[in-house]
Amino acid sequence: MDLNVVPFEDGMVEAAGELLAAVHTPAAGTPAAAVDPADSDTARSHLDAWRAAGPAVAALAGDGTLAGFMVANVAPSPGDPVGRIPLSHHATAPGGARATYRHLYRALSRRLVDIGCFEHRIKVAADHSDTLAVFVQLGFGIEQIRGLRPLTPPNGTAGKARVRQATTEDLPELLALVLEVQKFHAEAPIHLPALIDLHAMRDNLQASVTDARRLALVAEVDGRPAGLMVVEPHSGIPGAVAIGIAAVTAAVRGGGLGTALLSGVLEWATRQGHRACAVSWSSVNLVSDAFWRGHGFTPARYTLVRRLDPRIAWAHSRLDYQDFLPGDGPHGQ
Repeated sequence: MDLNVVPFEDGMVEAAGELLAAVHTPAAGTPAAAVDPADSDTARSHLDAWRAAGPAVAALAGDGTLAGFMVANVAPSPGDPVGRIPLSHHATAPGGARATYRHLYRALSRRLVDIGCFEHRIKVAADHSDTLAVFVQLGFGIEQIRGLRPLTPPNGTAGKARVRQATTEDLPELLALVLEVQKFHAEAPIHLPALIDLHAMRDNLQASVTDARRLALVAEVDGRPAGLMVVEPHSGIPGAVAIGIAAVTAAVRGGGLGTALLSGVLEWATRQGHRACAVSWSSVNLVSDAFWRGHGFTPARYTLVRRLDPRIAWAHSRLDYQDFLPGDGPHGQ
C-alpha cells in the first residue's frame, strides 16, 4: 500500500471524524451504550481539541485521501512517561488497516519516545479483532478490560449477608477493606506495586458515601462490612452506570457477597432509568476476570499497553561506541 505519513492538521478533522464514525457505527444487535463516537458529529467533537492532546499523525493514500490517523494524549509538561491513545483518537479506512496502523505507529512512537514517553497505551473496541491483532503484533498486550451488561439479574447465588447503603460511620472499615484489596493486587500474577495514597483513598470513599449521584453498598457479615461496591452514572456512555470500587474481603470471598452487591447495584440502576452497567478490570486479575465474566459482563473495550526500555533514550542508533574500545573500535587509529 502506498502511504504517506504526515503530521495531522486541522483540515483533516472532518475526514477523520467520518472515519471514526464509520468504524464505530453499531452493528445490528449491538447495544448503543457500547459505542461512543457512533456518529460523525460526535466523532468530530472528540477531535476538535486534538491540538491540546499531543503528537498526532495521519496516513494519506496515494490519491491524497485520509487513510488513517492517530493522536496521543500526553502530559502538558515533560516528565510523564505515558502516551495515551483514546478510542476516539485513532481509526483507519476499510481495507489495509494492518499496514496503515503499522505505518502510523512507527511515526507516532518515534515522536513519543523523543519526548520521553516510554509507555504507550491504546484503547481498542473489543469487536475490532483485526485492530486488536495489529497492536498485539506491534508488541502491545491487553492490560484492562471494560465490560458491559444489561440490567438483568446477575447469574449466581447471592449470599445471605445484609446489604445496605454505606454511611460515613463505615469509613474506617471500608478503608481497611479497600487497602486489603489493593495489597492483593501486589500478589501473583498481578504484581502491581502496593503504592497506596491513603489520604486520597479515604477522600474518595467519603465522596462515594456522601455524593447523591453515587450508590455505595456494603455487605455485612457478623455485623461488620465485608464487601463494598460503588456505582455512579457513566461519564462517557449515555444510559449506563459504571462500577468503580468493588471489594470483598478474602475471608468470605466465594460466598455470594459479590453477587448480592451486584444485584443491589443493578436494581438501583434500573430504578434510575439506566439501561446498562459497565465495569473495568485488570485482565491478569484472575479473581476479577472470573467474577465479572461469570456475572454477564461482556468485553466491550480493551486497553493495550506497550512498555519500552527507557534506556533507548541514550542507547539509540546515534550512540557513538568509540570510547568503549579506544584504539580498537570502529574509529580506532
